[in-house]
Amino acid sequence: MDREKILSKNKEDNMFIDEYEKHIKSKGKSFGLAFTLLVCIAVYLIKLFSNEDCTDILTVIWAVAAGSMGYEAYLTKDRVKIILTVFFLFFMLYYFVRFIITVL
Repeated sequence: MDREKILSKNKEDNMFIDEYEKHIKSKGKSFGLAFTLLVCIAVYLIKLFSNEDCTDILTVIWAVAAGSMGYEAYLTKDRVKIILTVFFLFFMLYYFVRFIITVL
């Protein structure tokens, strides 16, 4: 291949986003997810030590875990990740139902 053909192919491949931008977005989303989980765990611990009902924050924690793992399972088609996603969804629904029951 000549230089112009390689450059045009590279330009087509990176038409919408280049590798550096992909890396930044990926790391940003990972950091955001980890930060969200840390804040949720902190709120959970505060509510736990205050003897408050924690089902709302547990629902959020399991939902974040299920969403993250579910997306990864969808992309990779990995059986273990699919099973973990179902496991996380089960706990999310369990705590959500408990939360609804305590509110009503």
